[in-house]
Amino acid sequence: MSYTVFILSFAISWVAVPSIKVLARNQGAVALPGRRHIHARPTPKFGGIAIALSVLSISFFIFPANKIIISYLSSSALMLLLGILDDVKETRWQVKLLISLAATTILILGGDLWVKSLGNMFGLGEIYLGLWGIPFTYFAVFGIINAINLIDGLNGLACGVASIAFMSFAVFAYMYGNETVFYLSLANLGATLGLLNYNYPKAKIFMGDSGSLFIGFSLSVLSIMLTQGSGKVSPMIPVIILGIPIFDTLRVMIVRFIHNKHPFDADKTHLHHLMVRSDLRSRSVVKRIWLLSLLMSLLAFSLRGYDEWIMFSAFIAASVFIGIYIENLKILKSARKNGRH
Repeated sequence: MSYTVFILSFAISWVAVPSIKVLARNQGAVALPGRRHIHARPTPKFGGIAIALSVLSISFFIFPANKIIISYLSSSALMLLLGILDDVKETRWQVKLLISLAATTILILGGDLWVKSLGNMFGLGEIYLGLWGIPFTYFAVFGIINAINLIDGLNGLACGVASIAFMSFAVFAYMYGNETVFYLSLANLGATLGLLNYNYPKAKIFMGDSGSLFIGFSLSVLSIMLTQGSGKVSPMIPVIILGIPIFDTLRVMIVRFIHNKHPFDADKTHLHHLMVRSDLRSRSVVKRIWLLSLLMSLLAFSLRGYDEWIMFSAFIAASVFIGIYIENLKILKSARKNGRH
């Protein structure tokens, strides 16, 4: 069954892309060179439609129609529609926030699914949120959606990072006996890899916001299901697995706050932008961030038996290490320039 879910989801996504490319061009969902884009030629978006089409169609056949599955399918479809709208005509961040809140509300009220516990985060005992977990869930879901959306800046980058996360979620779900998360993770993994074939190394299509919003929402839902449902794992596990996009988003938001910039203004201060400006080739940057994401997943596996406060400390230490790594890239670039003079 697991092989079937993965292979079918991959095949549906892979086969759907050529037709979706035509649809994107007909609807004007094309990313043009210039501004924040670094690609050289007009490239169709809508890649997320292939991913969502695969995941949603398979889910109808492999899962019973319970409240959690129905809530996930309906809310993720809503996020897909938002992404399609944004790919055709860029929407304001307020609209994205409002619809993301609506999708999360469907999940909370329809699926009775939200973050109820953070575990022993600070070494003082379990932090049980209760109903306070509802506003926390809104914040967490929007944060993960935004993190995946913001890291989607180079060919294959977001696809690869998300694929590593889905694969890690599937392994954890299998280890802890969470069948729903296991099969949903495999479906998302297959669908995302099906698109990656067209998205890297040369992008014939971009996942667009239709992809980053759908994937980001799916990752956030799976994180909650993995840590709050049956077969629970530590709430810090998804945080560490998604450590790279989370670190990047938090760092950018802090920098914008310090410089009195709007937190949702677009710029070129993200992790991949800084690495490209350090004279690394785009493909090298993508591979390095993939490797960092894989290392974060391995860190999550190695810490799975420890308390949350130890995991949290490890996450902070890893974030500091990544920050030092980026600063060293700047120093090396400066040294190379000085050496040429």
